[in-house]
Amino acid sequence: MGEVAVELFQESPTAFLQELRKNKLPKLQSANRDVLHTVAELHLPVESSANSQGVCLLPAATVETLLVDKRRMELVQPFKLALLKLASQEAARLMAAGEYELALPVALDAVQQGQALFKPAPALQLFPLYLLAAQANLGLRRAKQCEDFLALASWLAMKEPGLTTSIMKSQLSRLYGQLYAFQSKHAEALHAFAEDVYYCSLEYGPEDVRTSLGYYNMGKVFQSSGELDKAASCNDQVVAIWATALNAVVLGLADGGGGAQPAALPVGRLQLMEVVDMLTDIARSRAAALGSGHVTVGEAHLVTALACIQLEERGRAGEELEAAAATFGEGDVERLRLVEMARVMLNALTGG
Repeated sequence: MGEVAVELFQESPTAFLQELRKNKLPKLQSANRDVLHTVAELHLPVESSANSQGVCLLPAATVETLLVDKRRMELVQPFKLALLKLASQEAARLMAAGEYELALPVALDAVQQGQALFKPAPALQLFPLYLLAAQANLGLRRAKQCEDFLALASWLAMKEPGLTTSIMKSQLSRLYGQLYAFQSKHAEALHAFAEDVYYCSLEYGPEDVRTSLGYYNMGKVFQSSGELDKAASCNDQVVAIWATALNAVVLGLADGGGGAQPAALPVGRLQLMEVVDMLTDIARSRAAALGSGHVTVGEAHLVTALACIQLEERGRAGEELEAAAATFGEGDVERLRLVEMARVMLNALTGG
């Protein structure tokens, strides 16, 4: 409340509080630890009185009412957009943590906010909101609801083909692929994931790490349908893409093994953690098909180790390096050299 009073309305918190009481506008006094922690991180004062402690929170409706009453109409739309962005980010964060039951109402609220904000005509700005809702429903195995939101997103994309980017088409195709895979519609899933790879390739290139998830998803579908050779080929592509990228970023090696300045990965920490899971699954599949001592299993362990070093997951990185080294023979000079380089980087992390 104090921050809103000073920054938004240029009033003292005391005078602002008196106005809230006079107009009987809703407010909330909170002593929740998470709320207080956030306030402390933002370096805002913790308000207290003889009767209560904590912070005074203003609901969005109260702030909007004050903006209208004080004739600050130019701030109403930006305020609503900020709320929409916060809801979208929170839904995405919860889904990244696997909390789909918590994410769904937040995602649906974001859709409602967006529909109210961009009415009367449906706007392409609703596209990512529909995808969020579709993803949350799919995470809860609600196929029909997921398909309904994907249909809304598809309609918007067809309505504005010139404004629909390759990334948007990739995201839509990927979710359709995940839905069809869940429904065991293998042919439709493969088609959707192939479209995902195509649109990602248009934007980033066929050997970019952001394209690799499409290959992995195709491999999972081939595996489910019993086409193990095709699944292995897709997995080979995933490992090769990440080996090239992580050799450059972690070890400072160019594709050909020469010196190069380390680049930055175009994915965040949460995405890289998902990549570790993906590479672990590939190593497991290879071990089941070829035996745990096969050299390709070791390659998957090595790339996983590099990803863990990038994440500074020291213990896991060491385990993966040992698993990789155990599969390489004395003649695997280049692979063993990479293992030793990775050990040097790991020791640098641990201070050894």
